[in-house]
Amino acid sequence: MRARFPAGPLWAGPVLVLLLCARGHAARGEAYALVNARVVPVSGAAIDKGTLVMRDGLIEAVGADVRVPPDARVIDVKGMTVTPGLIDGFGGIGLPAPRGGGSGGAGGRGAASSPAPSGSPLAPQSLALDRIAAADALKARDAGITTALVIPKEGVLPGQSVLINLAGEKVEAMVLKEPAALHLHLATLSRTYPGSLMGTMAYARQSLLDAAHYRDEWKAYEASPRGKRRPRYDSALAAWQDVVAGRELLVVTASRENDVRRALDLADEFKVRLALAGAPQAFRVAELIKSRKLPLLVSVNFDPPRAAPLLGTPDDEKDRHAIEDAERNPAELHKAGVVFALVSGHAADFVAGVRKAIERGLPADVALRAVTLTPAEVLGVADRLGSLEAGKIADVVVWSGEPLTKDAKARMVFVDGQLYEPEDKPEPRRGEGSPSPLPRAASPAPEVQP
Repeated sequence: MRARFPAGPLWAGPVLVLLLCARGHAARGEAYALVNARVVPVSGAAIDKGTLVMRDGLIEAVGADVRVPPDARVIDVKGMTVTPGLIDGFGGIGLPAPRGGGSGGAGGRGAASSPAPSGSPLAPQSLALDRIAAADALKARDAGITTALVIPKEGVLPGQSVLINLAGEKVEAMVLKEPAALHLHLATLSRTYPGSLMGTMAYARQSLLDAAHYRDEWKAYEASPRGKRRPRYDSALAAWQDVVAGRELLVVTASRENDVRRALDLADEFKVRLALAGAPQAFRVAELIKSRKLPLLVSVNFDPPRAAPLLGTPDDEKDRHAIEDAERNPAELHKAGVVFALVSGHAADFVAGVRKAIERGLPADVALRAVTLTPAEVLGVADRLGSLEAGKIADVVVWSGEPLTKDAKARMVFVDGQLYEPEDKPEPRRGEGSPSPLPRAASPAPEVQP
């Protein structure tokens, strides 16, 4: 039966619409003020007792003498530290687990073979956005991660990544930049071409040559279409066009020292914008990277799965040295004066990997910048993300202790100005007969004032 509405004057509808609009505007304009905080803007000096005001999804003000707006929801975070949200600038947040075994792609080392993703392993036209599960992606906020660049680790040309902010129920509402970059993994494929690294480089070069020809063919046709046969549309070649034109970043995943040189040679030949991802051996060519000002997304996935050798048994000693080199890679790069971002590289625990880099000699303040402002700079979004500055997106984390330390927990996470409070996870159960851990001092609960 159709619902009946009470009769009323003709102006009731417009007035109701105006009231609802006003109510919606008030909700969107909700303000928060974090007071008595130790604020680490990253772009400037830390403020020991600061205030940060957020409104309508943006940072409105930050500083030691900021006036708290009368309509703001005031949260006293005395004893806590406030930082920008963490950015995972290269990983698989929200993607389904790959089917089958294997490594390579974004995670492996050596001439590893890479299993195909759900589509073709040579599919530059594929969009990572189409594969993200929103509910799975949002789980990363528990670790203080607010922004992520997402790309599958499988394949050689896995497609185009997307940069997302972790707020909202639908993936489309999370998008910050789509596409964010086109990706080339310097890996090989099992039982199909390219089955060697030489073949992978040859395929990449041919793809760029074909993309340039495709561009010229369409340009000539559009300039004078009459009497000419229309060129055939090719989605794979179309995906390369912004890279060829210099408008889109080409991110090359490099697992070996010589991969850095291969990627630079490719960029020089085709005059494309280049960033390097993974790079566990980058410290060995630090001077080259520094002189070329090569944007670097250094993985903290220090011990990724490795493909079994085709002949013989795994070399455990070689693998151990490779892990040790990867762990000290960030600290050595910093000593050499190389600026870089730290990324998960599809590691299960991004923050734990960052802590390991700190344990191996990377200064904590450098590590914090490497997971906030530097990845924003590499990905071309530092004008809106990566530091606590007025006018930037309100991606903010309130930590119970010193950020990136083992005992520090993300107590409050703001993404696009929306408050999310991670639940305390129970400590892992200890084995029978294990000594009980010493009681740990609880962090003071933030005081919220209406």
